[in-house]
Amino acid sequence: MTIRFGVLGAIWILVVCAEPAYAYVDPGSGGMIVQLLLGGVAGVAILARLFWHRLINRVRLGRGKATTVGD
Repeated sequence: MTIRFGVLGAIWILVVCAEPAYAYVDPGSGGMIVQLLLGGVAGVAILARLFWHRLINRVRLGRGKATTVGD
């Protein structure tokens, strides 16, 4: 519980003490950020699929042959 308050306190201090950056983000950096976000979304989708199949296979234990992810 104290770690959570420490992290929230640090974020609050960073937000309150933030000053304008006056920085330029070139198109290469923007493309890299988009690529990072799309890769993260794909990773979360794959993890969700794997855990969904594990959950379904556990529910179907008594109903015969369990399927695998590749089927």
